Amino acid sequence: MKEKTLFNKNFTIITIGQLISMFGNAIQRFAFSLYILELTGSASLFALIISLAILPTIILAPIGGAIADRMDKGRIMVILDFCCSIIIGGFAVFIYGNDNQILWIAILMFVLSTISSIYEPTVRASIPSVIAKEHYTAGNSMVSQISALTMLLGPIAAGFLYGFFGLKVVLMINMISFFASAVMELFLTIPYEKIKMTGSAMTTYITDIKETLKFLYEDKPIVLTILFFAAGLNLFMTPLYTVGVPYVEKIILGVTDEMYGFSEGILGIGMILGAILSTLIAKYNPFEKLHRFFVLMGIAILGMGLCLTPWLLGKSSMHLTAYVLFTCFGFILMFLVANVNIQALTFIQLQVPQTIMGKTMALTAALSMAFMPVGQVIFGQLYDKLSFNLILIYVGVMGLTFAAAKILQRIVESSIDKPDSVNC
Repeated sequence: MKEKTLFNKNFTIITIGQLISMFGNAIQRFAFSLYILELTGSASLFALIISLAILPTIILAPIGGAIADRMDKGRIMVILDFCCSIIIGGFAVFIYGNDNQILWIAILMFVLSTISSIYEPTVRASIPSVIAKEHYTAGNSMVSQISALTMLLGPIAAGFLYGFFGLKVVLMINMISFFASAVMELFLTIPYEKIKMTGSAMTTYITDIKETLKFLYEDKPIVLTILFFAAGLNLFMTPLYTVGVPYVEKIILGVTDEMYGFSEGILGIGMILGAILSTLIAKYNPFEKLHRFFVLMGIAILGMGLCLTPWLLGKSSMHLTAYVLFTCFGFILMFLVANVNIQALTFIQLQVPQTIMGKTMALTAALSMAFMPVGQVIFGQLYDKLSFNLILIYVGVMGLTFAAAKILQRIVESSIDKPDSVNC
């Protein structure tokens, strides 16, 4: 039975568990980026490694969502968090320090991403199960604030820990964070109704996915359209953050680990403020007007590019100015991204029934990241080849973002003409 208050026992455990595990993960992810870039100095290789780590989410997330809809969500979270703790601890004790470190790190990231492909849809599907419908936006906002808070604190902590103690200490901290999260989740009681399988597990899960896609295609085409739209968008926008920010600041601007961590923290603050204010902003700029955010994001992206013009990069004394301005425009961009993500996710949750929530959240994760690895590999090449003309990358992405705003406006306006398509 759902609680009427937002911060009931189950939702509180989920959010605190997410804060602990995501904080440890943020530290590790940031330390890995520093470690890989220090060893290679290549945006292309760095992009390839993080792209390979995303593949399991794209391929396995739909199956993870089907599992979440048919199994005890609380038990899934406990088991997977314990698995992550054991795997990371094993890597730190038995593998770290061996030869071929880049290969082993890539394998670790791939394995953790595989686990995440089941874990993340489970968490997202659990939220509507433990809170009332009127709290969906606030609940999604809270989870996004936690993610943003880890973006703020993780890099700052990682810059300090990695700089003074090295990667092994970071790995041990992440191992402990996953263990603590798993212990907390032992006390979860998420509503669960066992659904009998009609065949083998894999056959049943694949059938579930097909039925979900059929439902979205026939009854909620606006949801499916938005998912494919998000997939295309991540092809050219996400690499600006995952590849662009670390490469620009560490390789082009040559800032210290602490300054890079501070910049990542500022971007995290942008996400936090965007999430905190999302409910208020949604009242004045509802989902039907979401395209306005894309216009503003395009302007912020252009601002980041202008910070990297040759007349700034050509003078070492101006690198600090470029760093500050680049971070400020990144803050604005992340503020806008947080609002877009929360509104889109809330819209999708309001459109689908609880019985297929896990599969829908998994499809959301898989489709939204479908082209991300391709984009990251492409942008890794672009950053290497256009290292002294980086503004060209940002001008191009700005143009694509403006085009995306127009496309989204048409998608939403066409759905408004069909009352059954939009009921939020």
